[in-house]
Amino acid sequence: MRCASTLALTLLLAACGDDPAPLDAGAPPMDAQRRDAGPPDAGPPPDDSPWKGPWAQRPTTDAVTVRWESRLRPTTVAVDVEPIGAGAAATYEGTSRETVTTLSYGVGTTLVPEPDVPGTYHVNEVELTGLSPATCYRYTIAGWPDEGGRFCTMHEAEDHATPITFYAIGDTSPAVMGTLRVLSTSHPEDSEFSVHVGDLQYYSTLIESQQLWFRLMQPLLRANAFLPCVGNHEMDENGLPEFADIYQRLLSPAGRDGNERWYHYETGGVFFFSLSSEHPLELGSEQLDWFERTLAAAEASPGYRFSVVYLHRPLYSLGEYRPNGVHRAALFPLIEAHRIPLVLAGHVHGYERFEYPGVTYVTTGAGGFVDNVIDQQVAEFPDDAMHRVASGRFLQAMVFEITEDADGQSILRGRAIDDLGMTQDSFEHIVPAP
Repeated sequence: MRCASTLALTLLLAACGDDPAPLDAGAPPMDAQRRDAGPPDAGPPPDDSPWKGPWAQRPTTDAVTVRWESRLRPTTVAVDVEPIGAGAAATYEGTSRETVTTLSYGVGTTLVPEPDVPGTYHVNEVELTGLSPATCYRYTIAGWPDEGGRFCTMHEAEDHATPITFYAIGDTSPAVMGTLRVLSTSHPEDSEFSVHVGDLQYYSTLIESQQLWFRLMQPLLRANAFLPCVGNHEMDENGLPEFADIYQRLLSPAGRDGNERWYHYETGGVFFFSLSSEHPLELGSEQLDWFERTLAAAEASPGYRFSVVYLHRPLYSLGEYRPNGVHRAALFPLIEAHRIPLVLAGHVHGYERFEYPGVTYVTTGAGGFVDNVIDQQVAEFPDDAMHRVASGRFLQAMVFEITEDADGQSILRGRAIDDLGMTQDSFEHIVPAP
């Protein structure tokens, strides 16, 4: 897929010999010289320096989890944390878990500058607790002052006065440069957390390994808490155990309930549900039962405002992929019966926005690639086409803000920003007070 153009760009990057410099996300720069992920006999000897990461996940009003990978078990697993602006610094200690990976990609070829090398690695995790709600912090890994980032805690359920800002992107592939341009112009570091709607990385670009992805994606991973959903490229493809060796081992659990495939979190009375379109999601499935049960519990909680849902494969799209009828049959009744004004998805490498009574459906799947086909299904789904109010072929990420007016209505605003920093689409959705 995209073989000709991707291969040309791949060979150009390989010929240059230098990897693109990571973009500044408001965190200390990385030591790219130490990041050669080639076989041990072709690079520096293994040490306990951060090899992948760091990044933050599992945010609540008073806690967050910081993770990173190292080749050797660190002497000290700890993180230094300080509120941005004012406040006392603190040090938190964590744990290191030895893992063995079989994932191998690009070993022995000059086309892949940073191969995925199987072997023993350590996943390090530090739980930061006792934090203040709705507060942003800087952190660094103890002993490695240049390795750190930023995160923000969630808002108390009854705090509807403080605006909520979040970032969304999908289908990223930083090795072919589009993702890096989008990150530089859409500024995830200005938001409180990042939603990723799946397909984090693409071996189909030939040059991009998981090791290279984790290095180049630091502008996003260091910007704020990273909250992904499972895409088809997170699953095992071409015989490579990506789901177990990367997604489950490093990124799960991303939330504090559900499991490694789906979860939810909340901030300021707004609940976010990360669903997996790559696991059973039909009537009677474990995932759908969990979603319905957890959604009902959310609506019964104090301060509840509404819910946001995101998954990889869109429920509405007129691009090259047909909508999944099984997912529609399972999810449409719940979306219509509950306060869900926004559903985000990726998979289609373009932008689409559909407006239905009370619900905005957005496809934001061009965080790294743009496909030529965005209207392929128009004739087959004329009723859906009537509700598509915006679409386009441009690289993009999205920035959202949630506020509340004097009448208790929630105002949800969204903007699609391209790789030149231009707002290509924007909308405002008013959610009546409960």
